[in-house]
Amino acid sequence: MLLGRITGKSTTTSFTFMINEGAKKFQYVQVMHNDGYYVLSQIIEIEKDIDKAIASCNLIGYSENGIFRKIKTPLEPGTEVFNAEDGIIKEVLSIESIDNGAYIGVLDQRENIKVMLDINKLLTKHIAVLAKSGSGKSYTVGVLLEEFLERNIPVIIFDPHGEYTSLKFPNNKPNDKAKMELYDLVPKGYNKQVVEYLIDSIQESSSRKLRLSIKDISPSELIKLLPIKLSNAQIGSLYSALKNIEGAVNFDVLTMALESEDNNFKWTIIDALEYLKKLDIFSESGTNLDELVKPGVASLINLKGVPIEVQEVIVYKLVNDLFNRRKRGDIPPFFIVFEEAQNFCPERNFGEVKSSSIVRQLLSEGRKFGIGACLITQRPARVDKTCLAQVTTQIILKITNPNDIRAVANSVEGITHETEKELRNIPIGTALVTGVVDLPLFVNIRPRKSKHGGEAVSILNLNDKDKKTENRDFINEIRDFKETIPVVQPSSSLSDLRLMYGGDKQISVTLHPSLILSCTQNKDSFNLLVDLTSFKIINDVESGSGSQIPSNNLQISNQQNKIFQVALNLSEFKPAELFSRANVQFSELYDTINALTNKGLLIKVGDKYKVNDNLMVFSRLSELAFYEKIEHVNIPFDKKLEKKFNPEDVVSLIGRFADIKDKKECFLVKYEIN
Repeated sequence: MLLGRITGKSTTTSFTFMINEGAKKFQYVQVMHNDGYYVLSQIIEIEKDIDKAIASCNLIGYSENGIFRKIKTPLEPGTEVFNAEDGIIKEVLSIESIDNGAYIGVLDQRENIKVMLDINKLLTKHIAVLAKSGSGKSYTVGVLLEEFLERNIPVIIFDPHGEYTSLKFPNNKPNDKAKMELYDLVPKGYNKQVVEYLIDSIQESSSRKLRLSIKDISPSELIKLLPIKLSNAQIGSLYSALKNIEGAVNFDVLTMALESEDNNFKWTIIDALEYLKKLDIFSESGTNLDELVKPGVASLINLKGVPIEVQEVIVYKLVNDLFNRRKRGDIPPFFIVFEEAQNFCPERNFGEVKSSSIVRQLLSEGRKFGIGACLITQRPARVDKTCLAQVTTQIILKITNPNDIRAVANSVEGITHETEKELRNIPIGTALVTGVVDLPLFVNIRPRKSKHGGEAVSILNLNDKDKKTENRDFINEIRDFKETIPVVQPSSSLSDLRLMYGGDKQISVTLHPSLILSCTQNKDSFNLLVDLTSFKIINDVESGSGSQIPSNNLQISNQQNKIFQVALNLSEFKPAELFSRANVQFSELYDTINALTNKGLLIKVGDKYKVNDNLMVFSRLSELAFYEKIEHVNIPFDKKLEKKFNPEDVVSLIGRFADIKDKKECFLVKYEIN
């Protein structure tokens, strides 16, 4: 479509044209050069008066034998300006033809042109995702992580808010599923690929406990690990104590050495050591770094609820250990994500933190060793400028703070004054992507295949009518507020179900009192969710279904329980087989077998015995693991059921077959459709 003709001055970087019809800001246009090729350009501003409308354009370039080039001579005034054809855009920008590219979305205003980012460039030249809170940072990063996991790239994620656990689960929201069809996507969870590491929590999914190695630690590294800033006198006292230690250093040995020092500087250090010891995050061996960095696995370091000074210590220690192991070639190349990057590598005006130096080193040297990094922040002005300067690809969403806008404009190449002004107006779901070509591209981010875990939690529960009222009276909000409760709820919300089933169906919400148990069985750590009304172990939160806990008479003695545990592992056995493993007298064994048979726990089949099938559930508790999180929300409900089973009885029963580390009561949300 002809849009107009070039008018006024034309340079090798820009031109203007008089609009005849149909031109929009940031629209892609094409103009024939005198040398016989089309040049791709983009409208960056439109000025209009009574008589005419003038569009200002920036020149992008052209493609010659598949190579992107800039023009050397200006376009001729009077040349026709056309709406750019899809083929020209694809050829010049080369955003669809990248081999093994990361599919992040489609070009704004051109929904049929996919934007594929070069995986190799992303992994070796770093990424920054910059946006104000609520603009879609974690959603966009989730899209990138999905692409990395699809290509078996090892990923480490430092997650201060516990947002990325949701990568494990498919995105089943009806609205998102409809959008996925437009983007040729289907819902997918990465449960087997996302491994979560926690400091200590029962509220999160089945996870592993993070341990930092204190073996062979150097004095300088020990200083970095202390969650306080030491004075010169305190550093001297620490070094003096270390000189008197022979053999391995641990917190107990170091504390004893410090106590023998004849000064008053030692007490602050001793207090810090006691604090670290109580955190229970250090050990002689530590978490295996070979397990953290595995192809196709995202190791999620969930730091939710961990004090910021401890987060700095964890980031410093892990990044330092991983960096050193990678430099020696002991672990494969990997990609590392720093959510809330301003906390781990702040601009020096805002102070140095424990992790600052190692993050700077990783950003500046990591690419030489095959380490890529992603900095995510809502405050670009507070991130170390040295770190931002090392980033090649920037994904910028809506930013409104003037200081942050200046920081982005100063650190990102190719952003014009007009584009800078647009940072305030970028709609949710659209990102400005730089580093692909010389000019930034506006990209509509594709829907996530996995569930998004970064939505803000609403404290006040507003009904649909209230949501339409922008300026509700604050006093009314307080009056309508009800106490939040801990719940586990399906990924599909009530509004999702109403959209799915329409207005003909009545949907009621029932709260089932439940118990979450943090368990270990056969060295596997996992969580169980027990419905205290049905006495079921729930492993499908969407439907509220699970396995019934057997009602057999399990009131047995400790000796009987010991023998039954052996029988449970064998499933089916002859008395002699049980005897060889039970370590009891044969006569006592027969008495116990008879007692367990009379209680219905064992069944005699010929010359063998077998465990009652109903009880075999206790041998495979980890298969019934529960992966969702507890959320503290104010949720409307139609009915709240009463407990039918005592939580302590459940703990006592499950505790016979698994080691229970912790327990927490909550409510399971179930939807009933009538």
